[in-house]
Amino acid sequence: MRALASDKSEMVSQVLFGETYKVLDVKVKWLLIQLHSDGYEGWIDSLQHHPLSEETWLTYRDEPEMVLTSMTENILIATSSKLMLSYGSIFKETLLKLFPDLIKNFPIKEFEPIPSHFNADKMTAAAKKWEGTSYLWGGKTVLGVDCSGFVQLCAKTAGYQLFRDASQQAGQGEIVDFLEQAEPGDLAFFDNDEGQIIHVGIIISPGNIIHASGSVRTDTLDHHGIYNKGLNKYTHKLRLIKTLKSL
Repeated sequence: MRALASDKSEMVSQVLFGETYKVLDVKVKWLLIQLHSDGYEGWIDSLQHHPLSEETWLTYRDEPEMVLTSMTENILIATSSKLMLSYGSIFKETLLKLFPDLIKNFPIKEFEPIPSHFNADKMTAAAKKWEGTSYLWGGKTVLGVDCSGFVQLCAKTAGYQLFRDASQQAGQGEIVDFLEQAEPGDLAFFDNDEGQIIHVGIIISPGNIIHASGSVRTDTLDHHGIYNKGLNKYTHKLRLIKTLKSL
């Protein structure tokens, strides 16, 4: 997904396999779309678009949803080529009918039902799988991920739908008053000198946070913010902590 209808425009996010969207506008070969899952908007090339009839969409929407919890899986296409699926891809039964030539030996066993309630243990376990993944602005795959995309995907497989950007995510959940009260699976948000939320990470244990900054990494967290021992300095200023659990 790009910010503007151009190949030169920056990537703002990515659409994963099985995700659906509404088309808002058309410009030559570009489509302005809005994801159904989080309402995020961006432009995609029309070659990436597969239209659904209203009847098919309603069936697809109401089917049970399963999500890929391994980092990557391959789908065999035709005789020898493969399509790589990334963590967070969606599976629904209708996909087998929509793409009969695409989906062969589909790795259904690697897909799990999304929990009906937020599960903090699943959140932290998911986060640790991403350790070492490179940072990529707008990325949402193992080939590159940004801070809010990383947190959104981990929350998704743990049973909580977050918005796409860190500033949007900061408005979700419930405030944790003190860092000492934070628990694994809670989110920590960080701001710049103008007070804008610019970064987010997942608390995985007391005093430790996993986040995407250069790569997905674990650093120290205290009242000041994130301390990078390798750089011997604070890299992000703590603004607030949110829990996704019901208080």
